Amino acid sequence: MEAKAKPGVETYRERAERRRRVRGTGDARGDGWQRTEADEQLLRLVTRYSTLTLHQAAAACWGGRIEAARLRTRLMTEAGLLHRSADVRWAGTVVWTTERGAQIAGTGLSAPNRPGERLLHRLALADVGLRLEAGGRMVLTEREVRAAEAVDGRAAELLADRGVPHVPIGARRGDLLAVPAGARAVHWPDLVVWLPGDGRLVAVEVELTPKPTAALRTILRAYRQAGRRVVYLGTEPVVRQLQGRTGPDGWLDGVAQDVGLLPRGGAAPAPDGGLLQVQPLRIADPSVAGQVARHASRQRSPG
Repeated sequence: MEAKAKPGVETYRERAERRRRVRGTGDARGDGWQRTEADEQLLRLVTRYSTLTLHQAAAACWGGRIEAARLRTRLMTEAGLLHRSADVRWAGTVVWTTERGAQIAGTGLSAPNRPGERLLHRLALADVGLRLEAGGRMVLTEREVRAAEAVDGRAAELLADRGVPHVPIGARRGDLLAVPAGARAVHWPDLVVWLPGDGRLVAVEVELTPKPTAALRTILRAYRQAGRRVVYLGTEPVVRQLQGRTGPDGWLDGVAQDVGLLPRGGAAPAPDGGLLQVQPLRIADPSVAGQVARHASRQRSPG
């Protein structure tokens, strides 16, 4: 039996109803809740990465405390700053920002679209990016790259603001973060990471499914021609497609050897490290990792 509230003291349900009615952002006393630094961090992250699981939100913002993440995301959903859904069983609860939430995040990005058939890729990508950020790396998501490259000079300003040294001035739109792929086309990396040790930008591609061979060859050639470093993090079928595999009569080269980004006859990178690294995809979120494994088991590399 629910205990009766003291006169003049709101119950949780009454406060929740006030949050839904007022739709306050947690700034004013009458909003029914108060926004914290961790809440604001989550709004920024979920706007940049499009969608996060409750597990990812807890790890990034609340020290892994799932119940804290559950409570705070519920408050922000009631206040109209987040969307929350548990429609996809394997993912559990996922969140993404509303337009109001994206505005409060202050990233300059609009609210992401509702997660659809690419939910697994979104969450795998977020898992990788959050882990890199936790390790002290400066990370730009594809959403940030597209927004920065949309206006001449904005990409250079963004990198300079983030503390990246020796940013080339006067780079053409689409040349600094994106990768030119022909006369007019560009390829958008999943992530762009700055490694402070050597001061260079590195593209990161998170691949769950082998691409058509011609499409992959075009992307790899674009990286080679631009002289841009790229790390591919892929499931086992993707790794085989890129770097090859052992066949009955010896090593069968992959697409990376065909375009000259890996030496022929094996999976080892070039002696100087080269422009390309291929690594198995590792995911921290258990629900996402399990679904990635199930997805990979149903794939096969194109011939």
